[in-house]
Amino acid sequence: MAKQPDNLVLQILKNIQATLTEHSKRFDRIDQRVEGIDYRLDEIREGMIASLGLASHAHVRDDSIQKEIETPKRRIKRLEAKV
Repeated sequence: MAKQPDNLVLQILKNIQATLTEHSKRFDRIDQRVEGIDYRLDEIREGMIASLGLASHAHVRDDSIQKEIETPKRRIKRLEAKV
């Protein structure tokens, strides 16, 4: 009877160790997936920054072109008013 509690404790410890080993493997797989997601998010973030930069550049360019167009329009209106 003296060995029975020791065996019970050893069995429980072995079960705990097996569970920890299984959890470690699962966490390793989760870490790999998260690292892959982080990499893709970085790529998406860079793409969004580039897109926003291009969009803002296009907006500024559009504003400058609109201003250039306004000058001839005003001149045409003045000429038409004289005629």
